[in-house]
Amino acid sequence: MSILSDLVSLLSLYVEDAMPVPEAEVQQFTSVQNILLRDDHKQFLMRFFSGPNRRLHLFKSYKGDFEFWMFKSVYLDEKFSMVLPPGCAYFGSSFVGTTLCVEYESGSIFEYDEDEKYGMVHECIDGFLMRGLLLAYDEVAFSSKVVIQWLEQAEIDAFEAKNEQNKIARATTFSGRAKTVDNPKRLVEYYLVDGKLIYLFFPMRTMVELSGGVLTRL
Repeated sequence: MSILSDLVSLLSLYVEDAMPVPEAEVQQFTSVQNILLRDDHKQFLMRFFSGPNRRLHLFKSYKGDFEFWMFKSVYLDEKFSMVLPPGCAYFGSSFVGTTLCVEYESGSIFEYDEDEKYGMVHECIDGFLMRGLLLAYDEVAFSSKVVIQWLEQAEIDAFEAKNEQNKIARATTFSGRAKTVDNPKRLVEYYLVDGKLIYLFFPMRTMVELSGGVLTRL
């Protein structure tokens, strides 16, 4: 397992408002609808479910709907106009109307509109979960949180150069808004440095340092 998957597994223990969806139910629906579904996407739909007209705290924090009931409603709604890009499955949508899809081959999550795939948002589903779980549970999952805002760009550049080898692979969050898949704009990048989880939030030149808690179990 990777550092990213280990962190997601530990942070997922704090999700107490979810109920499982039977694997057979997901498989039957995707088979009938002829949906090509990755195994990690199937596991995600099975694990993180709260029921119709409800929303997990995890997804409230991320500000979107990503559960199986939403997934089903999209494919069952004949009036749904958001035709998916080729080779992709529907993933979810934000409260402001941004729609996301999972690319079957890579497992990456992209923003899309009217069958056109735009920029990448997450490199994988675990990257999506990392972002959402930290937004929802960082206050309880770690013993210490230090936030430093409006760093000088030179400070950020120096940190990145020094800690390139400590960057957590496939965890980066991108804006997804640019109509290109070639050069996505970074929003958040994660590092594991000296036993601490550190992430950079680029729009506000912010560094967040988390320590203790689940990190002692890595």
